[in-house]
Amino acid sequence: MRLAAAVAVLALAALPAAAQEFGFMVRQTEVKAEPFADAAAAGTLPERAKVQIVKRQGAWMQVKGDGAAGWVRMLAVRTESGSAGGAGSSGLASIFSFGRGGSSGTAVATGVRGLDKEQIRNATPNPNELARMKGYAASRADAERFGASAPRLASQRVDYVASASAPAAGGGGAGGGQASPLGGN
Repeated sequence: MRLAAAVAVLALAALPAAAQEFGFMVRQTEVKAEPFADAAAAGTLPERAKVQIVKRQGAWMQVKGDGAAGWVRMLAVRTESGSAGGAGSSGLASIFSFGRGGSSGTAVATGVRGLDKEQIRNATPNPNELARMKGYAASRADAERFGASAPRLASQRVDYVASASAPAAGGGGAGGGQASPLGGN
């Protein structure tokens, strides 16, 4: 009985050491002050920089590395066990990985948050962004010039999509006289 108690105490004492998780940066990554894409920058970690993983929150990891500490996206970190965002599968950590999925003992899930009804109802047009988007439009001449300069591209006719406010007239198509929904032709 005393032997079992001693083993349990030793296992619990070893947990903090086993719980420390390390990894390295897969690519140069901007470190954020908070786990949000629009949070203030707190530094940069270079590719292959070794980091200590402090905490996880959603698709983010709080890390400490040489010269920078803060939050990075989980997919920018590869743990020393080799799995992206994984918890490792050797030593004492593997004892506690039961109930998790995948061959590495780790389940990773990320998602994209959409707009709710209230956000859609309160949406307003942004003329500056529309003007910026129109700047990406290419004229027919530009498209033909680009196509001719690339040896493995073949000519293909693509009809413009008619917008709800300006129904298609006369067949449309590339060069058919119909304007692009973005304002260029």
